[in-house]
Amino acid sequence: MKDIILADLSMLASIALVIIFVLFGWYIVWKLILSRSRFVRELLKGTGDSTISELKTSRSKVKKIRKD
Repeated sequence: MKDIILADLSMLASIALVIIFVLFGWYIVWKLILSRSRFVRELLKGTGDSTISELKTSRSKVKKIRKD
C-alpha cells in the first residue's frame, strides 16, 4: 500500500515539474521573442480600437515614393 502511495506521489510530482518547466519556458520565449512580434500580440489581444489607431498612425508615417 505504501508503495502505491509513493508511486502516485512521484507521478504527480513529475507531472507538476513538467508543467512548471513548460510554463517557465513559455515565459522566457515570450519575453525574449514573441512579445516583440506584432502578429503574435494581435493574435492574443484580438482586434481592438488600439490596433486600428496604431495602423493609421503607422500608415501615416510611411513615406510615399515619388514616381516621375
